[in-house]
Amino acid sequence: MRASKARLGANMIRSLILLVSLVAVGLALAIASAGPGTRFGLWEYSTGLQIIRTAALPVLVAAGLSAVGFFVSLFAAREAALFALMAAAMAGGAGFVPIKMKQLVEANPFIHDITTDFSDPPPIVSGAEFERKNPADYVGDEKMYGSEITVAQAQRDAFPDIEPLLLDGAVDENAEKVRGVLEGMGMAILNDTPMENGRLIEATATSAWFGFIDDFVVRLRPDGSMTRIDVRSKSRVGMSDLGANARRVQGFFDELRE
Repeated sequence: MRASKARLGANMIRSLILLVSLVAVGLALAIASAGPGTRFGLWEYSTGLQIIRTAALPVLVAAGLSAVGFFVSLFAAREAALFALMAAAMAGGAGFVPIKMKQLVEANPFIHDITTDFSDPPPIVSGAEFERKNPADYVGDEKMYGSEITVAQAQRDAFPDIEPLLLDGAVDENAEKVRGVLEGMGMAILNDTPMENGRLIEATATSAWFGFIDDFVVRLRPDGSMTRIDVRSKSRVGMSDLGANARRVQGFFDELRE
């Protein structure tokens, strides 16, 4: 009788551990699918973000319970130990995603358009022809969402190091360097247009997870014996870019200086 009760108890513990682990894996997969589902058109990007927000707390709780289940299984249901450990790892990794996103939201201004020239930003020409929710025009004088400061001032405050870059050499010479850096960063070049006084190179950057497309424009103009390089990076959708456009501009200039 005691042996039968012991087996019944072990079976119940194993079943509970497996159930919790399955829930943890399911929540982890839900968060993981938020990006690809958006990328392949299964739902809008706002739905993908809502999936992450909704699953954020439950996936962390499930990760903790799966970890507890792993340690319990070492003593009461060893056959469930590996699955519980895998579930805890998957849910924990997935739970880091909304935490990181929250940190980026708090650390960056609520903007999605970065430029080195506030009075005459490089224009988005080719990119304006594609489907987009954010207009191609620069709206630096508009108020940032939820704030009384302008978009341009928000950028100045958050990223004072983003400014035009001067490079030795002629425009055409530096244009080749610019194209090489853009391609090296994985961007797709849309157009390379001669201007009356320089060149305008337009490219796009596509995020790996959600497939967000951002326009990246580089304007090259002569400045004495040097070339002045102005840049603009703007998201086609979304109100906040979590600092992605600023990091892209900074990375581009770092590569170009090298």
